[in-house]
Amino acid sequence: MSNKDEILKIQGYDEFKCTAEKCRFTCCAGWDIGIDDDTYERWNCEKGNKEYILKNIESRKCGKKQAYFVNKETNEACPFLDNMGLCQIIKNHGEEDLALTCRSFPRIENTVGGKKELSLSCSCPEVVEIISNIQGKLTMNSDSSVENNIDLLEYEIRSGLENITKEEDLALDKKLIVSYQMLMELLKYKSFGRGALINTIERYKDRAKVEEVIADCDELEEDIDGAIEEINYLFIDIIENYKEVEGLKEILSDISDFAEEAELEELAENWNQFKSDFKNFDELLERCVVSKILSNCISSDLNEMIIAFELIVLEYLLVRYAMFIKFSMSENKDLNLQDVKDYIVAFSRIIGNNTEAVVEFIKDGFGDTILEIGYLCFITLF
Repeated sequence: MSNKDEILKIQGYDEFKCTAEKCRFTCCAGWDIGIDDDTYERWNCEKGNKEYILKNIESRKCGKKQAYFVNKETNEACPFLDNMGLCQIIKNHGEEDLALTCRSFPRIENTVGGKKELSLSCSCPEVVEIISNIQGKLTMNSDSSVENNIDLLEYEIRSGLENITKEEDLALDKKLIVSYQMLMELLKYKSFGRGALINTIERYKDRAKVEEVIADCDELEEDIDGAIEEINYLFIDIIENYKEVEGLKEILSDISDFAEEAELEELAENWNQFKSDFKNFDELLERCVVSKILSNCISSDLNEMIIAFELIVLEYLLVRYAMFIKFSMSENKDLNLQDVKDYIVAFSRIIGNNTEAVVEFIKDGFGDTILEIGYLCFITLF
């Protein structure tokens, strides 16, 4: 069997089934909806009865390519929804006439080294439910009894990130920083060629190297007050345009209001107890992080790979901070698994499905699209 024939599926892929009207989260609001070229061309060739569709499509320059999107603000609902919340395109033309994004969500398909990889997006609550029910580590499994190795640098980097994230008996936040540190070293040695990069990845397979980086992190001076102040500002800025979005409003509005009014020094007093209790969700969050690494960290461009992982870390930090706010609001100072699942979905949508806007936000705020490791340690390890 050749690589071309082999299909790999993320664990739980075949279990997914849309819960339709039972779902609390609409798929049609809260992110930019991309239109694939084939669908746009098909609509354009059938202008007669598709004019109303084309009027609601805009073209944007994305890098060197021209890309198409539904013409709406990120936080707005799709203009093709009628007053009953039903899709006019499906009503008028059938599901087969939808754009690829709408037909396939939350399924993700990538081709890596000739192999087709099928994964799922944590932007869907049913996917998060499936992941939460998996026992042990999350894996990508082949449909073939013969494993075909992929000799691609990006595959090696992704495997390195996956392996570090799956390390046993280490806190997830520290594993994320170790992974980011590996990426920073790869960026540093980029001009030295493939051999130097492979050697770097190999060094990070050694548990002693991972523990060495963690030991270095542990020596950094901790500033809980300063870190909470910084992450609070980030949190408020990032969710500003999403707290009124249908499906997100009910889980973001209360914590947003609390974050804006909170006395941060008083808030910081809750941190150590919260951090200890929050470790109970590390296994679920780790599986979600691995899922995102497998589906998002596949670019042959190292900078793009780093940005993809940076956004995964940012999603984790926002989920954690949202839970910290919820914890601080609670009289009993307890944490609820369903809240964790809801925030995973919410921030997967806010960050993961609006990458252009978030990357622009990072560049405007920090002067670069790639955050410095020192800053990331500051807002992660406290």
